Amino acid sequence: MNIKIIPLIIWMCFFEINILAQEVDFSKYPSAVISNNEVSMKVYLPDRKKGVYRSTRFDWSGQIESVKYNGHEYFGQWKDTHNPLAPAHGMGPVEASNGAGLGYDEASPGEGFIRLGVGIIEKGNEPEYDFHIETYKILDHGKWKIDKGDDWITFKHTIKSDFGYAYVYEKTLRLSDKGFYIEHRLQNTGQKKIELDQYNHNFFVIDKETSGPSLKVRYPFKIKTKSDTKGLVEVGGNSIRFNKEIKAGNSVFVNLEGFKESSLNNKFTVLNMKTGAGVTVSTDQPIIKAQFWAKNSTLCPEHLIELSIPSGEEKTWTSKYILYEAHQDVPPNDFKYTKVVVEPEVLSIVKDKWQDKFKHVEYPRQWLDKVIAVEPGDDIQSAIDEANAAGGGVVFLKEGTHMLNNTLTLKSKVTIAGEGKAQTVLLQSPDLKGTGFIAEDKPRITDVVIKDLTLRGMRTGDGNGVLMRGRNESRHTRIMFQNIMVSDWSKHGIHIKRTNNIIMDKCDIQYNGSAGGLHHNVYFLYNKYLLQSDCDMSFPVKGKGNKYTSFEHVIAQRITIRGCKGNGIQADHEEAGYLFFHKYNISGVGRAAMWFPCEHYYDKYNYTENTKYAPQNVILNRCEIVDNAYGAMWRRVNGAYVINCKFDNKKLDMALFKCDVTMENSEFLKGIGEYHDIDDWPQGVNTLW
Repeated sequence: MNIKIIPLIIWMCFFEINILAQEVDFSKYPSAVISNNEVSMKVYLPDRKKGVYRSTRFDWSGQIESVKYNGHEYFGQWKDTHNPLAPAHGMGPVEASNGAGLGYDEASPGEGFIRLGVGIIEKGNEPEYDFHIETYKILDHGKWKIDKGDDWITFKHTIKSDFGYAYVYEKTLRLSDKGFYIEHRLQNTGQKKIELDQYNHNFFVIDKETSGPSLKVRYPFKIKTKSDTKGLVEVGGNSIRFNKEIKAGNSVFVNLEGFKESSLNNKFTVLNMKTGAGVTVSTDQPIIKAQFWAKNSTLCPEHLIELSIPSGEEKTWTSKYILYEAHQDVPPNDFKYTKVVVEPEVLSIVKDKWQDKFKHVEYPRQWLDKVIAVEPGDDIQSAIDEANAAGGGVVFLKEGTHMLNNTLTLKSKVTIAGEGKAQTVLLQSPDLKGTGFIAEDKPRITDVVIKDLTLRGMRTGDGNGVLMRGRNESRHTRIMFQNIMVSDWSKHGIHIKRTNNIIMDKCDIQYNGSAGGLHHNVYFLYNKYLLQSDCDMSFPVKGKGNKYTSFEHVIAQRITIRGCKGNGIQADHEEAGYLFFHKYNISGVGRAAMWFPCEHYYDKYNYTENTKYAPQNVILNRCEIVDNAYGAMWRRVNGAYVINCKFDNKKLDMALFKCDVTMENSEFLKGIGEYHDIDDWPQGVNTLW
């Protein structure tokens, strides 16, 4: 994707609009207030005639004048004057595309192009798009719809054009007990692909503090810059510090380097060390560009993301603002997990195909009042025991490498949280020959969360990264893994047996299973109720990416599996059923991408051909199964649907042995084989794969 990045510094030089200096009356602009017991927010409403912002640079929704928390103010008017028609006169966490928008390059002067959250704009005679031009004319404002509750407000913007672009764009501002979320949903209803960048300008005015040594910005990566800092700021380590107070009329702009294009790096913390007010901002999308701008009255960390949405599809993304108060230079840690948003299309298909037969997961409870901080070298097990004995709590593993000399026993009502995958690493020591985390069949454990850390093995010994084994009469339940990496364990990365209500979100489970082909990145056995989202289970050393054996009621969305020497995934055995795979992408697999056999699990060397041992009620939706030796190899799978999927494999896309599968709007470039005699099964595909 080729996105033109226009330096933001340009407008600073040109756009100090000099209207008559006078007190600005903002009460005349349409606005709304949302609040809860902790946070209040004043937000201005889009209005083509009376709105606080009616120019073309910034998204009209989400113009926030004020966010108050615990006696602190985080935003506000940062200019001495205000002109609703001036492109630069946005306020608060206001968003924009840094590039021109949709259709600009194809348009001739006088024709239209689209700015997200603004409308259809008339292209002028300028040689290239220039966002500080005040005279851009809005040809079509589109349609705005606003819904509001006590602690949330949603803006819905609909645009249709005659040059191939159209969308429905929803933005929801939702308060939490310690901040707020900006939730986005962009549906491409046009004929052409939407390709944009987006960033949030973040006009912070924290307790009206002038930009100077009292303010600091921290990042989760080591930063550097080649930009001229003018001696005003120091950029280095993982922070930006002000060397002196910025005087009126001066400003500084820097491009930042050192980040990885990952959502883990799309995060920063701003701290007012004088008043103790701070905010940590994170977005669940990879960062493609980072920059920072400040003048005397505001400071603005700006991270760009990429939006690439084919016609007929949609994209969701969320930015999270955690507000806090601290009278020391310590950023906050948000130990509360984030609920996974199941794509609406998935829920619609589940209801249509399965009615009320599917059961969704239950989320774990958390006890967040008791926090036990553990430095590298401290006793992690003692902290887990203490949190459990207190009736629940958080074990906070601070940044650094924590050596695992002994297996850690998981216990109920404990959240184990690090500072990020790259920051907190639990590393198998040479003395540990067994598993990293374990939960034996007794006692039963409930409500366990593991988040924001890496659990790394050394491919030695006889251990799993995580091993949980319950009992049918007393199953473990409500277990969540979020934003973790598990890699390089000799057996399974994660192995879970007889456990209910499992959630895996934003997890990378890779390079496990060096002990042999029966060991996988993830191995589920006799479990019920799973939600997997945005996980990468690629490159198992010898086994499979994920094995779903005897698993009932599964939603797995936006999953990636690549580079398996054997099969990509396997689903099999009694009770396996109601499996929904959405945007499940498998490539580069040496055997079958999706292996769904029907042999008796405990008598696999005698071919049994029994529907009881094959998964039933399977849905593939918008999956991409490409560049594998074989695509889906299924035997005795019934009640299945393949919807909006693409198969393009080396030998055969699907082999169906006595299956009942309905195909809807899917393509198979290497074809489908249907078989009724096992002797006709494709040669070279063993029945015991």
